[in-house]
Amino acid sequence: MTHPLRIELPTEYEAGPVNAYLFMEPEPVLVDTGVKSEASWRALLAALAEHGLTPGDLSRVVLTHGHVDHFGQANRLWQEGGVRLETAVVVAHRLTNFTDYWQKRTAFYKNIFLPQTALPPQMYQFMLAYFEIVANNYEDVPTQILHTYADDAVIELGGLPWQVMHTPGHCSHQTIFYQPETRQLFSSDMLLQRTPTPVVELPANGRTREPSLPIFMRSLDVVESLEVDVVYPGHGEIFHDHRGLVRRQRERILRRTQETYACIQGGCHTAAEITAHLYADRPLAIQFAGLWMALGYVDLLLENGRITAREENGIILYEANGS
Repeated sequence: MTHPLRIELPTEYEAGPVNAYLFMEPEPVLVDTGVKSEASWRALLAALAEHGLTPGDLSRVVLTHGHVDHFGQANRLWQEGGVRLETAVVVAHRLTNFTDYWQKRTAFYKNIFLPQTALPPQMYQFMLAYFEIVANNYEDVPTQILHTYADDAVIELGGLPWQVMHTPGHCSHQTIFYQPETRQLFSSDMLLQRTPTPVVELPANGRTREPSLPIFMRSLDVVESLEVDVVYPGHGEIFHDHRGLVRRQRERILRRTQETYACIQGGCHTAAEITAHLYADRPLAIQFAGLWMALGYVDLLLENGRITAREENGIILYEANGS
């Protein structure tokens, strides 16, 4: 059975190092690339050299989704080695139009989303600073060099056919790859040892965000149904027993959702208050991801009709039904 080689690449983000995966046979193929940085580039070159390869020896680079720690070095790999870049249709627009998307998303956070949360100034400024860091850590992938396949295509990796699956939740354009005969799964950021955060993206109407955690939970059901022996995640070590991990993550999410409900019953009415309650005394980087998670728990409560939301003076307030 063909197994990919895990390559760990450094990032400056709270999530830590990111994984790329290298298939050696029947041709060298790389899945994901790491963030755009000199440290990451040197690490990738060193990993390729360990196996007698340079960027020019790669036949293809397959990209799982449009987050900068996963596609950041795609352009450089193409420039240095002429490698073929591939991704699903649902991912492609994010890669080729990242500059425009990021500018609009930054404006959405600054002018609409963050004011709605009533975050304290320190946290507000931290998040905007993060957006500036990301703006320096990517470049658009030219449309003419990016080859696309259908969101449910079958692609070849390691001489085997892998099913492409669109599993939104962590982000709207997350794809994973499944090989049913050998029971292998490239989970990317859909399934990690630590529950992936349901990222608040730029909404289609420019104002009303999508309920990412409920969407993620439905994708989690899909992944749980697969017959899998080994999982290759986007971050962290390769692991097994994916159903045990799914069960633990689902149980934790439901427990934290109940804690959020109790918090709202107890008088926490804004996203900032809920986040502060759930992530008290945690570093700002953790609180940033914590805001996304807290809103995910809120979305589950809204979906189940346990709370209501209303906007007052530009701030969204949450109330427990019956309280």
